[in-house]
Amino acid sequence: MNNRNLKETVKRNYPSAKKRKIVEELRSGMLTIRQSTKQYQVSVSNLQDWSRWYYKTRLLKYFRPKPSLLMEPTLNQLKQQLAAAQAQLAQEKLKTTALETMISVAEKQLNIEIRKKYGSKQSSS
Repeated sequence: MNNRNLKETVKRNYPSAKKRKIVEELRSGMLTIRQSTKQYQVSVSNLQDWSRWYYKTRLLKYFRPKPSLLMEPTLNQLKQQLAAAQAQLAQEKLKTTALETMISVAEKQLNIEIRKKYGSKQSSS
Protein backbone atom coordinates (compact mmCIF):
# COMPACT_ATOMS: atom_id res chain seq x y z
CA MET A 1 0.00 0.00 0.00
CA ASN A 2 1.32 3.37 -1.00
CA ASN A 3 1.28 5.85 1.87
CA ARG A 4 1.59 8.87 -0.40
CA ASN A 5 -1.81 8.24 -1.94
CA LEU A 6 -3.54 8.11 1.41
CA LYS A 7 -4.18 11.48 2.94
CA GLU A 8 -4.23 11.72 6.66
CA THR A 9 -7.29 13.36 8.08
CA VAL A 10 -6.31 15.75 10.79
CA LYS A 11 -8.99 17.16 13.03
CA ARG A 12 -8.36 20.81 13.75
CA ASN A 13 -10.22 22.97 16.20
CA TYR A 14 -10.41 26.52 14.99
CA PRO A 15 -11.28 29.30 17.41
CA SER A 16 -14.45 31.28 16.75
CA ALA A 17 -12.50 34.35 15.63
CA LYS A 18 -10.66 32.30 13.00
CA LYS A 19 -13.92 30.75 11.75
CA ARG A 20 -15.52 34.17 11.56
CA LYS A 21 -12.56 35.56 9.60
CA ILE A 22 -12.69 32.69 7.10
CA VAL A 23 -16.45 32.98 6.63
CA GLU A 24 -16.27 36.77 6.25
CA GLU A 25 -13.62 36.38 3.55
CA LEU A 26 -15.79 33.78 1.86
CA ARG A 27 -19.01 35.83 2.08
CA SER A 28 -17.35 39.05 0.95
CA GLY A 29 -16.05 37.37 -2.18
CA MET A 30 -12.37 37.76 -1.35
CA LEU A 31 -11.98 33.98 -1.56
CA THR A 32 -13.90 31.26 -3.32
CA ILE A 33 -14.83 28.01 -1.59
CA ARG A 34 -12.03 26.19 -3.40
CA GLN A 35 -9.45 28.83 -2.42
CA SER A 36 -10.64 28.75 1.20
CA THR A 37 -10.36 24.97 1.39
CA LYS A 38 -6.81 25.04 0.04
CA GLN A 39 -5.60 28.05 1.98
CA TYR A 40 -7.01 27.06 5.37
CA GLN A 41 -7.07 23.27 4.82
CA VAL A 42 -10.75 23.06 5.70
CA SER A 43 -13.41 20.85 4.14
CA VAL A 44 -16.33 22.27 2.19
CA SER A 45 -18.78 20.87 4.72
CA ASN A 46 -16.95 22.70 7.52
CA LEU A 47 -17.17 25.93 5.54
CA GLN A 48 -20.89 25.40 5.06
CA ASP A 49 -21.39 24.66 8.74
CA TRP A 50 -19.40 27.71 9.73
CA SER A 51 -21.33 29.84 7.27
CA ARG A 52 -24.62 28.69 8.83
CA TRP A 53 -23.20 29.33 12.31
CA TYR A 54 -22.08 32.82 11.25
CA TYR A 55 -25.49 33.57 9.77
CA LYS A 56 -27.31 32.46 12.91
CA THR A 57 -25.04 34.21 15.41
CA ARG A 58 -24.07 37.35 13.54
CA LEU A 59 -26.33 38.23 10.64
CA LEU A 60 -29.76 36.97 11.59
CA LYS A 61 -30.30 39.58 14.29
CA TYR A 62 -29.89 42.34 11.68
CA PHE A 63 -32.40 40.84 9.24
CA ARG A 64 -35.18 40.10 11.69
CA PRO A 65 -36.68 43.20 13.24
CA LYS A 66 -37.77 42.80 16.81
CA PRO A 67 -41.53 42.31 16.94
CA SER A 68 -41.88 44.35 20.10
CA LEU A 69 -40.50 47.43 18.34
CA LEU A 70 -42.79 47.03 15.35
CA MET A 71 -45.96 46.47 17.32
CA GLU A 72 -45.37 48.88 20.14
CA PRO A 73 -46.90 52.28 19.43
CA THR A 74 -44.86 55.23 20.50
CA LEU A 75 -45.89 57.49 23.35
CA ASN A 76 -46.78 60.29 20.93
CA GLN A 77 -49.03 57.96 18.91
CA LEU A 78 -50.81 56.88 22.07
CA LYS A 79 -51.30 60.50 23.14
CA GLN A 80 -52.74 61.35 19.71
CA GLN A 81 -55.11 58.38 19.86
CA LEU A 82 -56.24 59.37 23.36
CA ALA A 83 -56.85 62.98 22.30
CA ALA A 84 -58.85 61.84 19.25
CA ALA A 85 -60.94 59.46 21.38
CA GLN A 86 -61.62 62.19 23.95
CA ALA A 87 -62.65 64.64 21.23
CA GLN A 88 -64.98 62.05 19.70
CA LEU A 89 -66.48 61.32 23.13
CA ALA A 90 -67.12 65.03 23.74
CA GLN A 91 -68.77 65.32 20.31
CA GLU A 92 -71.01 62.31 21.00
CA LYS A 93 -72.01 63.70 24.42
CA LEU A 94 -72.92 67.01 22.80
CA LYS A 95 -74.94 65.23 20.11
CA THR A 96 -76.79 63.15 22.73
CA THR A 97 -77.61 66.25 24.77
CA ALA A 98 -78.91 68.03 21.65
CA LEU A 99 -81.11 65.08 20.66
CA GLU A 100 -82.54 64.73 24.19
CA THR A 101 -83.29 68.46 24.28
CA MET A 102 -84.97 68.26 20.87
CA ILE A 103 -87.12 65.33 22.02
CA SER A 104 -88.10 67.18 25.22
CA VAL A 105 -89.08 70.31 23.27
CA ALA A 106 -91.08 68.25 20.76
CA GLU A 107 -92.90 66.43 23.58
CA LYS A 108 -93.87 69.77 25.20
CA GLN A 109 -94.88 71.55 22.00
CA LEU A 110 -96.75 68.67 20.37
CA ASN A 111 -98.05 67.35 23.67
CA ILE A 112 -97.15 63.72 22.82
CA GLU A 113 -94.83 61.24 24.44
CA ILE A 114 -91.93 60.29 22.16
CA ARG A 115 -89.66 58.46 24.58
CA LYS A 116 -90.13 54.74 24.98
CA LYS A 117 -91.74 53.69 28.20
CA TYR A 118 -89.93 50.77 29.72
CA GLY A 119 -92.13 48.20 31.33
CA SER A 120 -95.20 48.80 29.19
CA LYS A 121 -96.26 45.99 26.90
CA GLN A 122 -96.89 46.44 23.21
CA SER A 123 -100.35 45.73 21.86
CA SER A 124 -100.74 42.55 19.86
CA SER A 125 -103.05 43.84 17.12
